[in-house]
Amino acid sequence: MNTGRHINRMVLVLAIVISAAGSTLATELPPEPSGEYLVNEDVNIVTGLYTREYSLARNGIVDYMTARQIVSSEYNEYWNTVVETVTFPLFYWSDAGQTGHFQMWVDRKVEGCTCDILPYTALNER
Repeated sequence: MNTGRHINRMVLVLAIVISAAGSTLATELPPEPSGEYLVNEDVNIVTGLYTREYSLARNGIVDYMTARQIVSSEYNEYWNTVVETVTFPLFYWSDAGQTGHFQMWVDRKVEGCTCDILPYTALNER
């Protein structure tokens, strides 16, 4: 048996399994809600993120959040911060059971395709 071919096949199978698992997991994330579910929003120039908090159950308990990258910011005539953001969120958080334990997701391509949105794993959790 050719060991090089065997290793290449194993790597290919592993890559397929990992990508299939990632796409399966992304289906667990509900789509970003419309503004009618919006509970709170925050512009944080220091972190460069515009976050939005939603209540999917419409009971005031935050169970879904998004964070978009801020591209530019300025103040309007009333000294309110006005920001321009990328179209799609970079981060998503979901707490389907409203337990206070959110799952975090990341869209590294920031294109809004569920095929690219994966569970976020911190470096120290690997």
